[in-house]
Amino acid sequence: MGSDEDYMAFLDKANEDPSAGRAKPASASGGGAQLKAQDNGVEVPEAIAAQLKGGDKIYVSEADEPFEGVALSWSKGLPDEVQFAELVEHPEPKDADVEILDPFDWDSEGNYKELIEAVREASKGNDVRVYKISRGGARFEYWVLTVLGEGKDGRLVGAKALSVES
Repeated sequence: MGSDEDYMAFLDKANEDPSAGRAKPASASGGGAQLKAQDNGVEVPEAIAAQLKGGDKIYVSEADEPFEGVALSWSKGLPDEVQFAELVEHPEPKDADVEILDPFDWDSEGNYKELIEAVREASKGNDVRVYKISRGGARFEYWVLTVLGEGKDGRLVGAKALSVES
């Protein structure tokens, strides 16, 4: 029978971090840093905030992540792919993998109809677009956005969620 020290050494070894001493993989393009979803002093409109209250509005994928509010200063209408990547502070905006989708094509089964309607309501009926941006590998973020206001008071508002699609 072994001593107490032998037993403790066995337990310590069994509880070691199995990844200790291994190099961490480099993150894929744009996958590491968090993208900017809210500017200081810019509030998520009440219609959208009410939909997201409690964190139970979930984007269903392999990750099942909650939607988060988006409120960014923006005065130029709905952005194109590069403008969007610059606005959310993607590390490589010109090389970002961004796709603009129609909300009804993105949500063909109507799972996020209330969220889309809340975004539309917040802007008093303006167009809503879905921006899909790659976060590296099988990770994507979906941003459901519209424009609210004009000029220096203009904002890009909506909600975003992470999706894992393998």
